[in-house]
Amino acid sequence: MRAWGVEQGGLFCGERDEDRDHLFFAYPYTYTLWLRVLGSLLQPVPSPDWNENLCLLTAPAPNRFTSILSKLAFQVTIYYIWKEMNGRRHNQVARPVEQLSKFIDKTIRQRVLSTRYYEKPHLLGLLQHWFSTRTGRA
Repeated sequence: MRAWGVEQGGLFCGERDEDRDHLFFAYPYTYTLWLRVLGSLLQPVPSPDWNENLCLLTAPAPNRFTSILSKLAFQVTIYYIWKEMNGRRHNQVARPVEQLSKFIDKTIRQRVLSTRYYEKPHLLGLLQHWFSTRTGRA
């Protein structure tokens, strides 16, 4: 967009320049969303820094379910933040963090269910693990 001379303004905080590191998850809006989506899945609480999040996601997780769910949550959250940014850019109404976190939670549950995890012994308990991290969230 910059190469074409299109003026970019931060759609989440109003800053002139947006980059990946800032958009995911340095803005208070996107970082709050990230924390709501993760619930208590990852400990310690993730940083708003992009590179630290990547390191956290690629490091060995305490168990297989945490690894699968944290990576899925990351992918789905990135998708919805991008979708929200484009919606704001094209004059759609901005959605609150709570609404977006509910969409993300539902998408993750649907994705887990679509894998037919209950037929795969190594994935039994995956959805229950997700629910156990959702207490008081989304």
